Amino acid sequence: MADDNSSKQPTSGEEAQQLQQTVEMFEAITQHQPEDYQSLEILKEAYGKLGKPEDSVRISKKLAQAYVACGQVSQAIFEYEGILQQFPNDISALTALAELDAKTSQWTGTDAAAPLAPTVTTTLQSAADLSASKPEDGNRALANVLIAEKLATSQAIDPLLQKLKTIPAGQDKTGNSALIQILTNDHVVKLEDILTAIVNRSGLPYLPLGNYDVDRDVAFLVPQEICWEHLMIPFDLISRSVLIATANPFDQQARDRVQGILDYSVFWYVAAPLEIAAALRRVHGQEGQRGGQVKS
Repeated sequence: MADDNSSKQPTSGEEAQQLQQTVEMFEAITQHQPEDYQSLEILKEAYGKLGKPEDSVRISKKLAQAYVACGQVSQAIFEYEGILQQFPNDISALTALAELDAKTSQWTGTDAAAPLAPTVTTTLQSAADLSASKPEDGNRALANVLIAEKLATSQAIDPLLQKLKTIPAGQDKTGNSALIQILTNDHVVKLEDILTAIVNRSGLPYLPLGNYDVDRDVAFLVPQEICWEHLMIPFDLISRSVLIATANPFDQQARDRVQGILDYSVFWYVAAPLEIAAALRRVHGQEGQRGGQVKS
């Protein structure tokens, strides 16, 4: 998708088609995850690029409500003020803004511009700051989450982690060597349960990547060897924001490498390993290549 100013009309029918697909996908995501402000931001921008101000404002109101739910009151106020710049007589925006102003005026000794709850990025970064200078192994970090969620025991996972260390990074082109896929293939735990736990723990939204037409140009923004090593794929670009699907949002090394490569804001989504691998094979023309599979 072209990196274009959101106030401009799509420059081609192909871009408009891609934007429409983005809209349809993220409308579905936000319907099931109404507090996912990350996806709402993308949806709002997509409507803006499509030249649909009424839909953009509709999503902006949902975005403001999501910000309030997450404790980011200053961001919610900013959204409502933006709405009123376009529609000065919007009653719902005026009412909501007045209510937020009343709440902030009651605070004493508190910075009204400060969020009341940490964002996803802050949460993940705080966890990283507590770790040593060398990031924790991504599989180990994910294993700790699964153990904490009581989806698997250390006795079951530790041998798998040792086996995974013997596999050259990025060798597998199927997604079957991802830790959560191994646990699923061996019927230790259901994939849906693992993905639910990952989404809940990370605070990131789930993306059914198999239903998304990955933008090939965007996928090439991150070298494929890094994508295969960490099983992730950039799948869309909205203005200055790259959307990336990952099978392991707790892989701090992956996030660090991406931020070192991309001069964009990065929005992360959780996706199933097999869907990420399939998307990578498609965009890199590797449909005939298959890797091995690890079994416990």
